[in-house]
Amino acid sequence: MSHEVWLVRRFLVPAVPPVGEMVALDDATSHHLLRVTGIAPGESVEIFDGQGDSAEAALVRVDEGAAVLRIVRRWSDALSGVSTHVLIGQTRAQALDVTLRMVTELGVASIQVVHMARCVAKGDKRERWRRIVESAAAQCGRTVLPEVRPPAAFADVLGAREGTCLLMVPGTAVEQVSGPLINVMVGPEGGLTPEEIEQAQAAGWIPAGLGNTVLRADTAAVAAVSRYSL
Repeated sequence: MSHEVWLVRRFLVPAVPPVGEMVALDDATSHHLLRVTGIAPGESVEIFDGQGDSAEAALVRVDEGAAVLRIVRRWSDALSGVSTHVLIGQTRAQALDVTLRMVTELGVASIQVVHMARCVAKGDKRERWRRIVESAAAQCGRTVLPEVRPPAAFADVLGAREGTCLLMVPGTAVEQVSGPLINVMVGPEGGLTPEEIEQAQAAGWIPAGLGNTVLRADTAAVAAVSRYSL
């Protein structure tokens, strides 16, 4: 499906109605559309539901602060042939925010934060992480949101998985992989412990490298997705 790229103002909605029907945006989205972006009646924006459906929608009116849009045209985008699932050792909030935004832009299917031995930060900030992912998807033109999975302990994510499972280990050779489903796991700021690497290998994960330099954790996650799934 091809469509014009001029619609850079994109807003996430729960569902995209058929052409000709109306959709009322929630308070936060209405505020952003009306006050931050400054859309005027008659102007068009793009809305998307995060599941592959999008539409051009024109602002018709404002009802008690809620922006009401009419669907002008509608389309569905096909999913990519490669499904990439990235697992990230939890880093400090600022670095993790950047990683979430960038891997979303690169088109990953899911993101999972993993609690590892050398993580300096631990916790469940999924509401924040989802907001970052939604914002990144809106800005980069994605129509399907990546799934933000619950954070989990390292041992709990090693079990049987479909597809190729790659563990990023500095100094390891770059692997040649292909297939419709790829899992990539990257350690936190302090890296993976020797015990974690051994445990992952025993569970079937393949050590893989990213070149001759040692990358920061946030850089490594982006590099891993770029090298092994694009």
